[in-house]
Amino acid sequence: MNKIKILHCGDLHFDTPFSELPHSLAEIKKEELREIFSNIIDFGRKEKVNLIFIAGDLFDNLRVTKSTLDFIRKKFEEIKNIGVFIAAGNHDPFNKKSFYELIEWSENVHIFSDTFEAIEIEEFGTVVYGASFGTSYVKESMLKNFKSEEKHKNLIKLMILHGDVASSEGGNEYNPITIDDIEKCGVDYLALGHRHFFSGIKRAGNTYYAYSGCPEGRGFDETGDKGIILGEIGINYANLSFISVCKRRYFIEQVDVTDCKSYEEIKERILLSIKDNKKEENLYKIVLKGELTEDFIINLDVLQEKLKNYFYFFKMEDNTSLKIDFDELSREFSIKGIYARKLLKSIKEESNEETKKILTLALKLGIQSLSEGDVRLDEN
Repeated sequence: MNKIKILHCGDLHFDTPFSELPHSLAEIKKEELREIFSNIIDFGRKEKVNLIFIAGDLFDNLRVTKSTLDFIRKKFEEIKNIGVFIAAGNHDPFNKKSFYELIEWSENVHIFSDTFEAIEIEEFGTVVYGASFGTSYVKESMLKNFKSEEKHKNLIKLMILHGDVASSEGGNEYNPITIDDIEKCGVDYLALGHRHFFSGIKRAGNTYYAYSGCPEGRGFDETGDKGIILGEIGINYANLSFISVCKRRYFIEQVDVTDCKSYEEIKERILLSIKDNKKEENLYKIVLKGELTEDFIINLDVLQEKLKNYFYFFKMEDNTSLKIDFDELSREFSIKGIYARKLLKSIKEESNEETKKILTLALKLGIQSLSEGDVRLDEN
């Protein structure tokens, strides 16, 4: 059986600002993304792949520097014997004003236009179909009514697209591809970009398809392992694997601090909760939950100061609630009791979750003020 070896990646989002991080760490993350891309190129060369697919969003909007463009161009020039195919996405649409038009790419690089193209590679008995976003939005499936050409029936048929596989065609502005579209398209493998997580290798009819996800997380909405797809494709055949390439991972950790009575206790709970992960390398969002008594209201500034030397980067969110004896409060006719009863009633009757959070914070701060005469507002 004739086979071709490919490396599939996407959604690198070069020159992402990483605005959630301090400036120094944001600049480090930008440089680390270049290192990861270099590693991907070197890995493809080491694995002797025939083709590299980049399934869109190579760039992040209009934030790309000239040095980044030169860096990417040079990396592609280093692998002139490997074909590089790019389908631009919603963040980096291909048009006359796009970054893709600012660079004279080496001959091994092909960037698809916003209409379907078929590139035959006689050496590998393969045809590569693809199309790019021409604008930031594509409201109809680019794959709808597509069918591989009859003259290519004896070739390995590959495709690269940026888009969102959806249960139906409507309600999506990012090339809403349906499973039915995939099943009818007639290709052997569809390399997808847009979703920032590995989808697993899936199959619809005779077509294998997958999202590689992004090679490096960029925020706490992109948690866990990140990487690329490597493997071989043949006619009605695929042997593909996910390869982790990320340098740092984002984690969201829920830590129960019920009945803690000091910052030291909370610190120990946090460190015990995430002891198995590499705190000094990765990025964490620590969400505190549980019940605390009214005489200990958390000040996140104090807690962050106690933890700062244990982590590469972390942020905190206080979702704790007050431990209140409702029976006792119902019998109490103090100002604190009246205030608590009114707020608890409002929280119980409120259906909007965001408003509930605000009311809960008001309850915590109010009880604190009435108990101590001092209110501390955390910026977080």
